[in-house]
Amino acid sequence: MWIDDSFPRLASEGYQITSEPNAEYNCIAYAAGETDRWWTYLDGYYWPESARRGALVQSLIQAFSELGYELCPNAHEEPGYEKIALYADSAGRWTHAAIQLPGGAWSSKLGPDEDISHQTPESLAGALYGEVHCIMRRRKRL
Repeated sequence: MWIDDSFPRLASEGYQITSEPNAEYNCIAYAAGETDRWWTYLDGYYWPESARRGALVQSLIQAFSELGYELCPNAHEEPGYEKIALYADSAGRWTHAAIQLPGGAWSSKLGPDEDISHQTPESLAGALYGEVHCIMRRRKRL
């Protein structure tokens, strides 16, 4: 399967496919809680108006800061918070976002393909998405 080939660590740690492929939204939209549009800095796609459009991970951090997220030191589950992991390549360009699920596991939308659940943010680290750049959190909404 393409997922196993693209993410060797994920393949060895295990994952579950949780949705069918859907090209209507991407990982950034998914992490923002939206499944009806594609989020990216490129013209013609949605990007928060108050955030600077750009390929560098700082632009993505700013976009999620506008949604109430703040940088935090770790990926451990914290009562009262929801967390996201932001990924970047070696040049500092953002590549992916994942969300923490209740119970501490993580979930990712793989481009136009499936959503998956996985054990840690680092499960997706590697050639395709680079490394986890940072973890952000915000208080859970009631």
